[in-house]
Amino acid sequence: MLKELIILIRPKQWVKNLFVLVPLIFSKAFMNSDSVLKALSAALCFIAVSSSVYILNDIIDYKRDRHHDKKKTRPIASGRMDKRSAVGFMLVFMAAGLIPAYFIHPYVVLCLIAYIVLNILYSVALKKIAILDIMIIAIGFVLRVITGAVGIQVYISSWVLLCAFFISLCIGAGKRKSEKAALMENSTLHRKALENYTDQFLNGVIEISVTGTAITYSLYTILEYETQLPMITILFVFFGLLRYMQLIFEEKEGRLPEEIILSDKPLLLSIFLFGAAWILIFLAI
Repeated sequence: MLKELIILIRPKQWVKNLFVLVPLIFSKAFMNSDSVLKALSAALCFIAVSSSVYILNDIIDYKRDRHHDKKKTRPIASGRMDKRSAVGFMLVFMAAGLIPAYFIHPYVVLCLIAYIVLNILYSVALKKIAILDIMIIAIGFVLRVITGAVGIQVYISSWVLLCAFFISLCIGAGKRKSEKAALMENSTLHRKALENYTDQFLNGVIEISVTGTAITYSLYTILEYETQLPMITILFVFFGLLRYMQLIFEEKEGRLPEEIILSDKPLLLSIFLFGAAWILIFLAI
C-alpha cells in the first residue's frame, strides 16, 4: 500500500512547489531564520495540499487514464487501490496541509483553499476547455508564489507574478504538446481539450509565453533595483528559455516538460548559474 501511495502523491511533481520559495529569495528574507522557517513550512503545506489534489485528479480521471500508456498503470486506474482508500488518503493530506498553514498565517490557508477550489473546478469541468485549461495551470503556479509572499509577509513584485504566470503557461503548453505526442490518436480519449490543440498552436503559445517571461523578468531586474547588477542574470534566463523551447519543439517521445528539464545538462547548468549569480548579487548590494 505504501508503494501505491507514493505513486499516487507524485513526489516528482513536488519540485513545482519551489515557486513558494520565490518571495523568500527575491525579498532577501532568506537572511532571516524565522522567514526561512515559515517559507519552508509553507512549501511543505503546499506539497501536502497539492498531493491531495493529485489524488483527487486520479479519482476523477481513472477511466480516462486507462487510455494513457503511462497513466493506466497508476494505482486507481489499474485497480491496485480502491477509490474509498484513495479518498481517505486525500483527506489526510489535505488536513496535513491546511491545519499547519493556519499557524504560519491565516492568509496561507486562504491561498491553499483557493488552490483546492481551483483544482476541483479544473478536474470537474475547466480542463475540458482549451486554452482555459493551461491558464488554470499557470494560475496555480502564481498562487504558489503568492502563498510564499503572504507566508513571510513580504512585498512581491507584480513583474515576478507576471513572470511566474508566463513561464508556467509555457510549461502547461509544453505538457499538452507532450500528451499529444505520446497518445497520438488516443489523445482526445484521455483529454477532451486536446482535440482543439494543434502542434502549430501550442508552439505559438510556447513562443508567446517565452517572450512574455523574458520581457517581464527583464523589466523586474531593471525597475525593482537601483543597481544594474541583476540585469546580468537576464543572460542565463534567455539561454534557459531558448534551450527549453528548442528541446520542447524537438521532442518526439512525449516526455513531460519536467522530465525534459531535469534531464538536460545545459539547461540545468543555466539554472545553477542563474542561482549562483543572484547569490553574488545579493552579497554585493
